[in-house]
Amino acid sequence: MKEQYHRQITTDALSPNMAESALKIIISANLGQDALRYQFGHDHFHYDNNSFDTANAYAEELRQSVLVAVQQSDSASALTSFGQLTHTVQDFYAHSNYVHLWRASHPNAPAEEIQPEIQELMKDTRLHSGKLYYPLEALSFIAFFRPLVLPLLPRDSHAWMNLDAPDRPGFELAFAAAVKRTTLEYHRISQQLNSKQAILFRGKNPL
Repeated sequence: MKEQYHRQITTDALSPNMAESALKIIISANLGQDALRYQFGHDHFHYDNNSFDTANAYAEELRQSVLVAVQQSDSASALTSFGQLTHTVQDFYAHSNYVHLWRASHPNAPAEEIQPEIQELMKDTRLHSGKLYYPLEALSFIAFFRPLVLPLLPRDSHAWMNLDAPDRPGFELAFAAAVKRTTLEYHRISQQLNSKQAILFRGKNPL
């Protein structure tokens, strides 16, 4: 997703429980995953190119990094790893067809009813994410060139499939699912912390 939506998703999901100072570190790390150097050769950061297995493994690695850092009283590292985790899981909904599969089986349901981890959808053989067809794909990120190169790219390309902004059909679903998944990841971490560790992670007393 574009920067402002990663920022909003993360804020919506975490601001009720995280101190402002902690949230700033998380958001900075989240947005850092979209640095130019991570756009090439880092499909697992964004669930691109059908990298579901490697992206899932990367997400689990980050969860463990958060826990280890908290145990070592290294709050900055814990929050940075958590921020990176939030970016990756948020991109799952923006870069795959998960939300479209959900919509097909819930045609009239409001977006806020979407569940982020329906196992039969996570394992559905139809689940796929956008492929990156370089060099044309790179031009699609530039507003001036996008309408020129889009007709030249396959329908399974990232350029066609991404739900990175409100003008993309399914964005509302991707946004809602990403907020719920970010909240879920927060609870997964929090449930493994004692009260002292929770204060370190959240930057304030547990609610």
